[in-house]
Amino acid sequence: MIFFMFCMVMAAAVYARLSPEEAWYFQETDQVLDNPGRGFYIQIDSGRADKIPDAAKEVRVILLAFDMEGYLSGDLPEEKLGELREALRAAKREHVTVVFRAAYGFHGEVTEPEQIGQMGRHIEQIAEVLNQSADQILVVQAGMLGSYGEWHSSRYLEGTGDQQRESRLYILRQWEACLAPQIKVDVRRPRFIREAAEEGILSGRLGIHNDALLSTDSDMGTYDAPGMEREDELVWMQEHLIRQVNGGEMPVLGELSMPGNADREFAMMHTGYLNLRYNQEVIAYWDTVTIEGSNAKHYLENRLGYRLSLSELHMRQLHLGGELYTTGVKIRLRLRSTGYAPLPGHYKVFLAVGSGGEYIYQEIQIPELYDVSNGESIEKEVHIRIPREFAQERGTLEIGLKIARSSDVEDGRECVELANQGGFYHEGINGIAALERTKRFLVNAVVLERNACE
Repeated sequence: MIFFMFCMVMAAAVYARLSPEEAWYFQETDQVLDNPGRGFYIQIDSGRADKIPDAAKEVRVILLAFDMEGYLSGDLPEEKLGELREALRAAKREHVTVVFRAAYGFHGEVTEPEQIGQMGRHIEQIAEVLNQSADQILVVQAGMLGSYGEWHSSRYLEGTGDQQRESRLYILRQWEACLAPQIKVDVRRPRFIREAAEEGILSGRLGIHNDALLSTDSDMGTYDAPGMEREDELVWMQEHLIRQVNGGEMPVLGELSMPGNADREFAMMHTGYLNLRYNQEVIAYWDTVTIEGSNAKHYLENRLGYRLSLSELHMRQLHLGGELYTTGVKIRLRLRSTGYAPLPGHYKVFLAVGSGGEYIYQEIQIPELYDVSNGESIEKEVHIRIPREFAQERGTLEIGLKIARSSDVEDGRECVELANQGGFYHEGINGIAALERTKRFLVNAVVLERNACE
């Protein structure tokens, strides 16, 4: 097999000769992309795994509701845990990621275990199952307490403020102790995140699920910290929750849920997932109006979570001396992020080089990529050195980007598609350029459509 060596250094060796640099500039498409781990979600009971295939036709995220009503003493039986395992297996088969929430009833009034330690034991059992499917979990909503697991109307959230606080922190400590460290957790209010931070619980892993998004001045009590108004909380989330998994649902149509304000607040919250079915009135309204010249529903959906595109590409052929290499290519690219949240840290970026459907991959380290969102961009320069024997062959050499958990992920549904007009995406690879292997090894084609002058 032909061997490629990639040199990812900013200061390269001395070149005998440089060809002129060519530059291309690209535009973002308004197409809704089917990328994993972001966007609208549908809630499904863990006992109805048969509904997951139909949900997967509409969304890439589901909220898996684990209903423990009636399980008030003793361990959860194997049958109940098996129900959860089967739902997670179904989610994996259908390539949907899971937002998980457990509760002792998904309705207005619930009966909870008499001892909070029983909840802790149930968390141990649940976490053992979730950890076996950690790559399938987008986030765990802390749940357990109260109606719908939303941390209200609970026997453990009565009494003094200190008693309520200790109940909340107990649940979070249990999740921290039992969940795999890569799994993040969401709580109901920003105040609860700060509360946990004071105790060093789930540090760097806590985000928010706001189940009263865009509803009232306080989002029905979501923003309840003394001395902090709604805008203060939004600014705090903008600064502190950029790398977390944040989402929720919208209960009412009103002034706050108008597309312009939704766009502004989603950007500040770094919103990644949003309920598709509750409240449909809001989303149906978005579908009838425009924002920035686009259908508002599509515009807002596009920006949930991450959304990357290639905005600039600069290429220069390098003629190298030495016995092993005769030529190479210097690529400088600019990636732009218009999603409300950055690319999650478990995704890696690989440069793919090959032909005839066979590629060799090299990971590109771009640490800044995991902090950009809301129209920000980063630039990266890469040097590709090509062996003499390969450079002398004829045909087309393809260059692309693959964004996935690992380079050997073959299913494109588990990779990230760039949001470019005229973009080429096949089996997880975003094509960016093609080189014709001639005597001079010149760049002769750019896969992405050119949308601006050089």
